Amino acid sequence: MSEETLGQRLRRYRRASGKTLVQVAKEAGLSAGFLSQAERDITGLSLSSLANIAQAVGVAVSELFESPRQDAPNSHEGQRQSYTVANMPQRYERLTTTYSGSVLNAVKLTLPPGYRSEVVAHSGDEFVYVLSGTVIYQVNGRDYVLAAGDSLHFDPQQKHAIRNDGDSSTEVISVGTLPLFENADNTQQTG
Repeated sequence: MSEETLGQRLRRYRRASGKTLVQVAKEAGLSAGFLSQAERDITGLSLSSLANIAQAVGVAVSELFESPRQDAPNSHEGQRQSYTVANMPQRYERLTTTYSGSVLNAVKLTLPPGYRSEVVAHSGDEFVYVLSGTVIYQVNGRDYVLAAGDSLHFDPQQKHAIRNDGDSSTEVISVGTLPLFENADNTQQTG
């Protein structure tokens, strides 16, 4: 990727799409104020929001952000590359590969104490399973407090956010159908 910041790439692709900030924010399920802050690198984004923005401006997520590939169908603890989106505090590990026709994407999230995501909504399906710690998912205004061993399956078209109010990091497996990665043949997933 170029030396351009994530915010600069967001703005460049939005402008190239011919859409206004308000149009892209609405299509991405975000507020215009939040997207404006992201374009100015004042606030960071979750992987879900980044995928929503990519869909709204008609580019692959990899045009905005380069994540590690997972070409093999299997992955192993300690061998996966951990990454962040533009130095945000949450960390990701990609758990799934992609192939022509695949629709599931899974990541392991590590959320530091005090982490709060933006409010987002997107198409598809979403399931989360807590590995360690405690996390609060807010879905459509309702809080779901989840501890290790708990899960939540919800309609991500409803506005939702995640936060870690605890004193230690929380690890969560998130599985969904929002296109986060490209297929092995380098074409954007649909789903």
